[in-house]
Amino acid sequence: MVAKVCGRAKTFGCHFTIYDIFTPTDYESVLKYLRAEMKNFQPFEFTFTGFAGYVRGDYQGKSVYNTDQKTVLALDFDKNAEAMFKKIHEKIVTGVQEFRQKIEPEFDKELFRNVPELWELITKYGAPYVMENYGPHLTLVSALDGTDQTLNGLIEYLNKNYGDELIDKPTAFDKIYVFEEIIDGQFSGYFRVKDEILLG
Repeated sequence: MVAKVCGRAKTFGCHFTIYDIFTPTDYESVLKYLRAEMKNFQPFEFTFTGFAGYVRGDYQGKSVYNTDQKTVLALDFDKNAEAMFKKIHEKIVTGVQEFRQKIEPEFDKELFRNVPELWELITKYGAPYVMENYGPHLTLVSALDGTDQTLNGLIEYLNKNYGDELIDKPTAFDKIYVFEEIIDGQFSGYFRVKDEILLG
């Protein structure tokens, strides 16, 4: 039921993003930084509190795509875990900028240029959904048709079939992964694991 409406998520699976759209000038230096800094974060537990719909491009309370349709389906984290994820996010985003190629991202540049506060984040960090705009969630489905019928139908289906297994069940968070999508200079269309980094 989910696969036929999950959009591009079908190619790279469900995922929890800490930071992306990052092209390093020196990958080994980035990896060294991440390994050193993640040692300062101890493993912790999180729970999923429920399934939720998100508006694509919903930054600072508005969508640059001029829509209020929820086309993304995700799992939300509990508040304590969310706060920890934000700390990890901030440490990574601010720390790796010295290794980031100062190139413009390729996604919808003209749209974001019309929103100065978002364009400022893009030029500074490479993406608009960082720092104050960062909202931790586990993306399950993208490119929904935006109707309440589709979203609510999926949530009902997932709650019925997977809710007891997923919701309010403590899960250990003890590592992060580095993924790559540009392989040998070519856009691969999917993500693959490049490195694993342990917390603590």
